[in-house]
Amino acid sequence: SLFLQCTCCKINTIFYLFAGTIVRKLPRKLEVLEGENAVFCVEVESDDMEIHWFKDGFKLHESHQTILKSFGKTHILVFVNVAYQDSGVVTFVAGRSKTSSRLKVKGTFRKHCPPICPVGVKMDMDRPNSALLTWTPAPNSQTSTRSIFVVERQEVGSQEWQKCFTTETTTSAEIAGDSVQCEGDYRFRVCCINKYGRSGHVEFPKAVHLVPGPKIHRSLKGCEVTEGEDAHFSIELSATMVGTWFLNSAQLQHGGRYSIKQSQTKHSLVIHETCAAEDTAEVTFIANGVRDSAVLKVKHSDSDKRVDIGDAIVLYCEVSHPCAKVSWFKDGKELQVDDEGTMRRLIIRSAEASDAGSYTCQAGNNSIDFTVNVREPPVMIVEPKDDIVMESYISEEIHLQCELSRSSGKVRWFKDGQVMEESNNVQLISEGPYRRLTILNGSAEDGGEYVCETDGDSYSKGYLHPVLPELELSCEISHVDAPVRWYKDSLEVDEGPNLVLEVEGAKRRLVIPLTTVDDTGEYICDTEDDSVAFLVTITVVAEWQRNRGEQ
Repeated sequence: SLFLQCTCCKINTIFYLFAGTIVRKLPRKLEVLEGENAVFCVEVESDDMEIHWFKDGFKLHESHQTILKSFGKTHILVFVNVAYQDSGVVTFVAGRSKTSSRLKVKGTFRKHCPPICPVGVKMDMDRPNSALLTWTPAPNSQTSTRSIFVVERQEVGSQEWQKCFTTETTTSAEIAGDSVQCEGDYRFRVCCINKYGRSGHVEFPKAVHLVPGPKIHRSLKGCEVTEGEDAHFSIELSATMVGTWFLNSAQLQHGGRYSIKQSQTKHSLVIHETCAAEDTAEVTFIANGVRDSAVLKVKHSDSDKRVDIGDAIVLYCEVSHPCAKVSWFKDGKELQVDDEGTMRRLIIRSAEASDAGSYTCQAGNNSIDFTVNVREPPVMIVEPKDDIVMESYISEEIHLQCELSRSSGKVRWFKDGQVMEESNNVQLISEGPYRRLTILNGSAEDGGEYVCETDGDSYSKGYLHPVLPELELSCEISHVDAPVRWYKDSLEVDEGPNLVLEVEGAKRRLVIPLTTVDDTGEYICDTEDDSVAFLVTITVVAEWQRNRGEQ
């Protein structure tokens, strides 16, 4: 190793010599005090190499706080006026070689106090279904330390406060009804957080009544049918509420030709035995704050009839005299039909596949032909009947399954609205009435909304939340009985169902049994005289590397 002094920064630096593209690497660790400059210097074999600087995996670019300089084979990185949160891992890459150093910014962490409560809180309720909250930072609050305001809400009658708004730059927040899950009266409070702790809470006066605003999760679709067939319309909302159906501005009621149903957030309308007069009619659904429309198209057909198995077949013709003799034929064979009057009908109350064919109504020398096609009923999803929420460990196989009403049915799988295709990691399996989607090696990117949809406009929805395995952070102290505190992102952590603090002799551990991406952050094990920091980043790439045994 060599002990050199950087001429431009007057800072003594230890360089380590290695064979390869980088001949003078970074120190293993660099410690500086808050407010000082952190300087890193390396040397490569030739002065025409492509080089890059990274911090915590992100490529660095020159700015007023980051200085990047090159002098032939020597390359220098300077962080100006570093703060406590600038701690991290600095990496220099040249060709296929790289060198890394851990930057630790030491501050007077214990000599600072938590922030002071905001003042001047006000609530403006002169607006429909919302409230405008305003506050003012404490006059003697620290301006040099980054602070965040956190607004929480509590439903009247409940003991639980929930975070609903955070801001670093503004001192106001508008809370609308769309942000709550259920209708009720709500109270609010605000506090201030910085890296040294949290201030007390200041509660806003009075309470405001908020009503959740629904959204359309699945819009109405236009429907095209042949005269006499049933027209189906459906819509799905984000919340359960009563809605109203209209046909060309005329409100519809359940009964007769109209079947109206609601299953929680799903609404459906069936118009039975459509007629030619309803062609291009507008079907509209209206609920509280929601409106959506679609067009009904009815194709006129005198001789073509298409029905589903189990539906009624009605063929009719009109004659000039009620006593006229009329004969009905199917595929050339006469049928026995008793009917009177000028309107003659042939009715099959429950169609079967064998009822398909060519029908003729003959009166004297005049006749009219009908072609009847009998289709199988639309394929529907039998199971599951309700939406499903799943959790799956990353790297495990993920199985999603639907059962159809008919084994010959076809389905399409969607993820977050995009059609899914088979790949090396995704299998689409069909076994009898079952349709399965299998993800062989689940990752965080596989989380989202999955939909299995049939041609019969039947669908099943599921939500997948990937979770990561256990996270363990450990440090060993010099005195067995010394007190230790753990912090995450500068806030002290407490034990809970998913966070365990263990003590074993001189060892102290922080264990999170089931990690998620929300557990990403900086963890600190702190004693009275020293501390150690852990930078935890939970990403898909990190999980893939962990499965390969890489660090």
